[in-house]
Amino acid sequence: MGKSTAAFDEKVEIAGDGQNFAIGVKGRFDFAGDKGTLAVDFPEGGISHVDEVFAGSKVYVRGAAGLDGEWGVIGRDKAEAHYLLRAPLNDPEHVLRQLGTMHKISKEETEQVNGTAAVRYHGLLGADTLTLRGSEKLREQAGQLRDAIGEIPMYADTWVDGQGRLVRARLRCDLGPGHVAVTVDFTDHGKAVKVSVPGEATPVSSVSGVLTG
Repeated sequence: MGKSTAAFDEKVEIAGDGQNFAIGVKGRFDFAGDKGTLAVDFPEGGISHVDEVFAGSKVYVRGAAGLDGEWGVIGRDKAEAHYLLRAPLNDPEHVLRQLGTMHKISKEETEQVNGTAAVRYHGLLGADTLTLRGSEKLREQAGQLRDAIGEIPMYADTWVDGQGRLVRARLRCDLGPGHVAVTVDFTDHGKAVKVSVPGEATPVSSVSGVLTG
């Protein structure tokens, strides 16, 4: 996956404190070329929307808090995650890094994923996955959780097709009465990805908001 291209459709489900909501992230990404485009929404009736363009070492963002409808730009390595298991600015490559911490992996049954037969693998995620590239506040929150409940259960499943391609990934963190689950479907492997970089963008030092991770 890290040397190819793919379209992706991601759903982030968050439950806890009597609330349940989901965030949708869709786009196309060239993992070898470090470029792609994303659209982020509340798919269950929310009106918020964020556009993102990844181009090498920079990420362009429109629709996030404080940008007033204009494009902002931030160094890709400067972006941080602010919520459990989230990716900084929804970076698709971050999901692959999270999956790279899988251990105690077991081969499960073959299942159909979007019409393709794929073998499911199940495993645990490394302890640091929860706060990978996380903000200081997120790391503090994770520390408080560990103090309160001990080891935080985190699981991952991957589905790999007959050509060895990742076609689905699911990450989950259970927090007693609540949970965070991230499911990503990868399709259209190998197709070219075109990116149009915004002509004007305001440099920003950080981007926050639930839609941007």
